[in-house]
Amino acid sequence: MSSSPQPPRSTADEIERKYAATAGQTLPDLSTVSGVASIDSDVVELSAQYFDTADLALLRAKITVRRREGGDDAGWHVKLPTGTDTRTELHVPLTDDDSVPPSLLRLLRSVVRDEPVALAALVSTTRARQRLRDADGALLAEVVVDDVTAVRGADDTELHWREIEVELATGDIALLDAVEDRLAAAGITRSPSPSKLHRVLGDLIPPAPRVKGAAGYLREYLDHERHVLALADIAVRRDAVDAVHSMRKAARRLRSAVQTYSHDLNLDTALVGELRWLGQRLSPARDLEVQHERLTGRVAELPVVAFREATRARIDEYFTAKASAARVEAIDTLDSGRYLELLRSLDALIDGLAEPDGREQGGHRPKPAELTRSAETVAGKVAKRVAKVSRTDDPVERDERMHRARKGAKRLRYAIEVISPLHPKRAARALDRFDEFQDLLGEFQDSVVARDHLVDMASEQGHAAESSFGLGILHRIEAEIGEQQAHRVEGAWQRAHRAARRLWT
Repeated sequence: MSSSPQPPRSTADEIERKYAATAGQTLPDLSTVSGVASIDSDVVELSAQYFDTADLALLRAKITVRRREGGDDAGWHVKLPTGTDTRTELHVPLTDDDSVPPSLLRLLRSVVRDEPVALAALVSTTRARQRLRDADGALLAEVVVDDVTAVRGADDTELHWREIEVELATGDIALLDAVEDRLAAAGITRSPSPSKLHRVLGDLIPPAPRVKGAAGYLREYLDHERHVLALADIAVRRDAVDAVHSMRKAARRLRSAVQTYSHDLNLDTALVGELRWLGQRLSPARDLEVQHERLTGRVAELPVVAFREATRARIDEYFTAKASAARVEAIDTLDSGRYLELLRSLDALIDGLAEPDGREQGGHRPKPAELTRSAETVAGKVAKRVAKVSRTDDPVERDERMHRARKGAKRLRYAIEVISPLHPKRAARALDRFDEFQDLLGEFQDSVVARDHLVDMASEQGHAAESSFGLGILHRIEAEIGEQQAHRVEGAWQRAHRAARRLWT
């Protein structure tokens, strides 16, 4: 059994904007920007080695790995995409050699797979820094002018350029906007390259294939979720908040899309089973996170205040012990050969959708409307599952039927996401309704799982009467929640189904 990877020594989210500048352009006066009371300046020399696979897998995933010397943050850096103008930077100390530390390679396994990672570019920078401070001396933002010399490893091409970076510290976005206005007035605009490495190597990345028709819709969807899956994998290894949830959801979206449209595009469905396996291996870790948060939040509803502390302690003890084992299982899964083979199969399927028309589809070129009919077929199956919920008085059987309806509704939702470019407005309305429907089904399922955990907790020996009493009350509350959701399911489905029908009628 493998152990959890060691986390980087430090982690920070950076909000940064990058601007293109000519050799003769300099910074405008920023001393009068609102909130800036003082500016201190200096010049530093930086040297960085950037690493990637031969096919630039990291760069294509918008991930940077570098070994930097000089400045205030010398060390190994990994930069991960987070959002607009935002990246998460992981930092570990410099090592004795120039090889990427194994801990970082393991962290990035979902992207680099088992391919060698080697030097991709050398970048030397003369950095003129201006630190913008408020009246108390706190750093608001750092504005730098970088004169860059880069040599790329692929062909020894040497490049020179000047760029400007503005990184937020304790200031707010309004400060970035104000600085950008000053730069724009001086004729300095946003850089088309998101990073120095992209400036050096971006032209070596082949353009994404243009795939038309049904295959194009599916390929674009799968490619996006593949990227989400890879980034979520990294987050799971870092033990980031909601990482397991993001990864399991990406796996479920991939599985549902392939399963729903495999017939239309003659796809190999073996990947469906592997994605289901991945989701099942991640489920314990995610379910325990959800249930721990849910039940600790419910403690405040206990009518006897004196019993709340004992009940909360019992819940914490139970979930902490289980969560540790579930995390080990999740990491073992991500380190397995089977998972790596799953990723390769996913690559092959997505690449196959970009093949010339008919080559991967038995000579048949499906039209987008055929995807819509497949989504309609899934909707019919969900309707039958929902109808069965009210046909039984057995609580156990009802719970199982609700669970099957929930799984079917998720599959239908993801099928609609794939075809949303065909009818953007109608799809958006349908997805809004499915959010409501899935929230209801999810709340019901969570109440079922919560009751199981509460029974397990109460059945273990050696706990105080106060906690046993509290667990019993929580069980009753969860049972009532389940009943409420079950009574609402038919109406919620009808609203969601009406919205979805507009996509194919």
